[in-house]
Amino acid sequence: MDKELLQRGVSTALRWWKSMYASAGELKKEGIQAAPTAWKAELKRAESIDAVLLSQGFRSLWLSLSNDISEGSDKQVSENMLCWAAVAGALVSVSDNNTESFAKLAGKKGDGDKPVVSEMRFAQLQQAQTPEEFLRRIRRILKQLKGKASVTQLAKDTCNWYQELTSNYPRQADKRIAVRWAMDYYQAN
Repeated sequence: MDKELLQRGVSTALRWWKSMYASAGELKKEGIQAAPTAWKAELKRAESIDAVLLSQGFRSLWLSLSNDISEGSDKQVSENMLCWAAVAGALVSVSDNNTESFAKLAGKKGDGDKPVVSEMRFAQLQQAQTPEEFLRRIRRILKQLKGKASVTQLAKDTCNWYQELTSNYPRQADKRIAVRWAMDYYQAN
């Protein structure tokens, strides 16, 4: 997925997220219709990517994405669908749109000198090999962060993670998402 297409998708995902979490005043100001509360509940209970795919909340996100994302070859549409299902499954665990990435927030010092999220738990996320494993681990981390994270950054990072998972092309080490997350995590104050 090219950068422009990803950015449009992330903007759509932000509006979708706001429809579930923003106040009535903010929604009215931005011209966004509030999502039914059942969507958020259903997505939060979804324990697998398949369950996310079958939810009404995901369907709403998918149908609002650009045709460039939701159309194409069967293989491409299938991969895009799984990618955006991972995005929806992760974003529903964010209740407070923060300016910082979840990796920075996870690495910040909590009680004493220890980071909010342990190195082991963070490493498990970086080593996730399936969308289900990714979803389970990112949700645990977001729960520890009390739902605080940058919605747009998390959507981008999730798409990049999924693209790396399904891509056959090697990437430069400094461009890999796990490396970027590690840099943010260990450089947090």
